[in-house]
Amino acid sequence: MAERPDNPDWIIRRKITPPPLDSTVTRRPRVESLLTRLIEQNRLVVVYASAGAGKTTAVLQAAERLERPLAWLDLDTTDVATGRLLVYLEAALARQVPEVRGVASGALAANLAHPEVAGLLAEAVEGAAEGSDVLVVLDDAERLAESAAALGVVAAFARYLPASARLVLLSRVELAFTTTGWGPWVAAVGEEDLALTVQEAADALARSGRTDIDPVEALIETGGWLTGVLFEAWRSTDHVIGLGGEADPLHGYLATQILDQLDAADQDFLITTAVLQEVTPRAAEALGLRAASSRMHALRGRRLPVSWDGERMRCHPRFREFLLRRLGRRGEEELRRLRTAYARLLLDSGHDEEALEELFAADALDEAMAVVQPVLERVIERTDFPTAERWLERLRPVRREHHVGLAGAELMLAVVREDFAAGVRLADRLEASGRREELAKTSGRAAGLMAWCYLHTGRPDDMRAVIDSGLPGPDVDAARYAMRMVEAEAPPDDVAPGLGELSGGPLDALVMRAHFDLGRLEQLETRPASPWALRAAESWMVSGLLATGRTAEAFELYHRLVDTGTEHSVWLQALVGPRLMAEIGEEEAAWRLLREGRERIAGTGSSLFEAYSRLIEAELALRLDRDPVAAERALRPLAAHPIGRTYALVVEHLATLQGRIALAREDADRAVSHLEPAVTGMRRGDRLLHLPAAAVYLAEASWRAGDEDAADAAADIALEAAQGQGSRHVLLGALAEFPDVLARRLDLEVTADSPWHELGRALTARFGGLGDVIGAAVHVAEFGRTAITLNAREVKPRLAKSVELLAFLANRAEREQVTRPQLLDALFEGRRDESAASYLRQAILHLRKAVPDVLETEGGPGLRLAQRVRVTTESKRVVALLGQAQSLRGPDRLRLLLDALGFADRGEYLPGIRSAWADERRGQLAEILKDVRFEAAEAAFATGALQQADELLAAVLRADPAREAAWRLQMRLAHALGDSDRVLAAYRSCERALGEFGADPSATTSALLKDLRR
Repeated sequence: MAERPDNPDWIIRRKITPPPLDSTVTRRPRVESLLTRLIEQNRLVVVYASAGAGKTTAVLQAAERLERPLAWLDLDTTDVATGRLLVYLEAALARQVPEVRGVASGALAANLAHPEVAGLLAEAVEGAAEGSDVLVVLDDAERLAESAAALGVVAAFARYLPASARLVLLSRVELAFTTTGWGPWVAAVGEEDLALTVQEAADALARSGRTDIDPVEALIETGGWLTGVLFEAWRSTDHVIGLGGEADPLHGYLATQILDQLDAADQDFLITTAVLQEVTPRAAEALGLRAASSRMHALRGRRLPVSWDGERMRCHPRFREFLLRRLGRRGEEELRRLRTAYARLLLDSGHDEEALEELFAADALDEAMAVVQPVLERVIERTDFPTAERWLERLRPVRREHHVGLAGAELMLAVVREDFAAGVRLADRLEASGRREELAKTSGRAAGLMAWCYLHTGRPDDMRAVIDSGLPGPDVDAARYAMRMVEAEAPPDDVAPGLGELSGGPLDALVMRAHFDLGRLEQLETRPASPWALRAAESWMVSGLLATGRTAEAFELYHRLVDTGTEHSVWLQALVGPRLMAEIGEEEAAWRLLREGRERIAGTGSSLFEAYSRLIEAELALRLDRDPVAAERALRPLAAHPIGRTYALVVEHLATLQGRIALAREDADRAVSHLEPAVTGMRRGDRLLHLPAAAVYLAEASWRAGDEDAADAAADIALEAAQGQGSRHVLLGALAEFPDVLARRLDLEVTADSPWHELGRALTARFGGLGDVIGAAVHVAEFGRTAITLNAREVKPRLAKSVELLAFLANRAEREQVTRPQLLDALFEGRRDESAASYLRQAILHLRKAVPDVLETEGGPGLRLAQRVRVTTESKRVVALLGQAQSLRGPDRLRLLLDALGFADRGEYLPGIRSAWADERRGQLAEILKDVRFEAAEAAFATGALQQADELLAAVLRADPAREAAWRLQMRLAHALGDSDRVLAAYRSCERALGEFGADPSATTSALLKDLRR
């Protein structure tokens, strides 16, 4: 049974189904052999020839001989939309390589750049169990010729296809297609290769029953053009430009030699049905044509440039173009009538997006208005914002004030564009006309979006109003959850059960946004299922990574989002960017992004963004410039603004920073007066984001004010809040500012394995900044080999001493100038003779040649790394990974620690280099790696990876048998495995190891033995 046209998949299936080879088609062994050989020998083959030259048939015949899995995609003009192109390309591949299904669509939902999605799709072919030798054919590729973006997607797909796969492009025009990196494995077939020979023309004419035609004469008249031969173009003595009123030679040929050979009824049928991509009796009758089935039966007997699939007729693309041009001569009114009829057919078949495009083309705006609402919201939901904005602009002439149906879509666009002022203007217009409550009652989504806009513009009363009148459901619940940023006290769970749960809808973005501001950082790990929600929330995911100490991941995601070329989020660049740059030591960039962000924030109409910007400015003034006066000046406008007095989250953060300023001024009582209500409010409202820092500041302020009990209680609150966050990063940052809080709290602990001791070890391991590690252009390999990589490409200085010189300079704690004598001491064991000095000069020279601009001098004999060049080494990356791991828990912590060990496990540090500085660095790293391995064992034990913990712990105890904490972990591990004898054996081994140093196990270890042996 033929596939019904109302099947939602028929459009894609038509595009990805290879056209059938007619049994009457003449085989052309010469062309088949040529194409078969070129495809087997070359990864990319491009077939350039005019319409009707036989490109498609020749490739289909070659594919039959190759017996490769064939993935076919027939392109059309709409495929210049690169997202659509990728979806179709995935569908075509999935017919032969099922493993790729979902790769492109998933990556598009994650908002990856489209060339990157194409690369992932191609790489998925290589990872498939079968099908990596697939033959991918893109037919009618000329449709993409004017789109650099579409050709870029095809180029990326081609570049990353496995070497065993093959790609063939069929095009009527040459393509600006980049083949860089393919080497010689590209081939092209042209018009002359496909032109018929005399024998091929004779065979083709014989098969079509035209033995009366001289094949030699046919070739002379047509130049070997296959379609010309088969449709007898050579017989027309007037076969010139302008024939039949047509400017296009092919159109002239089609007019005189095909259309004019049909009777008037057949001509009318073909021209009228040209609006249809595929003609069926049902579709033709929907256009008002009677007896369509019999008419199509009659046409089937004519020699026309069409293909047939059961009762479905599809015109050759150029033939359809010709027919559409003829249809245009009937006048705009007839075109509108046919397009409207076709649109109604598409609507009946479930193809509402295509139907809307036809209605717009027909200028049937009232009819489009009647059906557009659900389609528009779906288009916005999948993040096709340009299409949605184009549709809304087209509908503007028929919009009425009483139309509220499109308000939800407009609100979605306003929020995702961060144009909260526009959203509020729309909501206020609805309120003025008495329709805001009506919309909220009928659409929970619209209610949630209006509440979101009111939240940003500092209008909590309006926010409450739309929430209270909104249609109950997950969208209104999302807005109610976000109200926790405003309300002083969180509602009890039994009053608002389930708030903060993801529903799979667009308003999950608001839930994610509230998760961050409320400090539910672990819950930011879950990606929203809705593409719109993911797009709207992705910048907050960067914030979540940054707040949990996953700075490298935050940096990578930040730049992936910024570098996509799409419109950038104001939150991302104006608020996240400054904090991220400050975290990695890029102080100038942090201040620049903050200043530039103020202008962009003003365009959003968001008072909340403005408040955040002021708070961040104060943080940077305190952290980077140690300037409490500047911090206070930054906060002054916020303290006077209503949002700084009414939004609980802002009030508490403001008070926290005011308390921090008071501490900087040595005013403990004033600090307490700010910090006590801030901590109390955060706890009452269950707002955890800034609570660890506020509680640490309160602990310090209370101690200075002479209230030791309050100081201890505040420290415990800080630890509890960090545990609630699921991260220790904020807590460790505050403790780094006031380490005495940790020291005082440690004095109260009676065991050596308390959470505070763990924090002490973590704080010690927070080595330096990440500025020289994240985003570095120059990398020095040090473990197992020595090498320099510049912008992901390995460079090789002529002298090995040049690599050692760069490693020495890069591993120094500060970038101060190093004198020549210091370099001679470090690299040449203090030799000061001319030979060593000459060798040093040559090492510097060759390093500069290999890595330009990496060194700078200051007019004297000294040397240092250039400030503008970021250099990292493998050992610095190990240290940075250890530092980042201190803020994390669970599998993420274990992953970073194992990544650090992965570098060390590559081999000896700086093999072959024996100098004083290298030996010292080797010793430092040995101690650091003992800590890394022990912490990895602890993390593996905590996550239940007991076998991995056992292996890591064995290595720790071999390297450092006197590490008592490792023996305690060995005892706990044995107990977890149910081996009580091994618990005792571990304790005895601890006794022996410590006894060699004249020590005994501590009371903590002895108490642990008793607990585990009970």
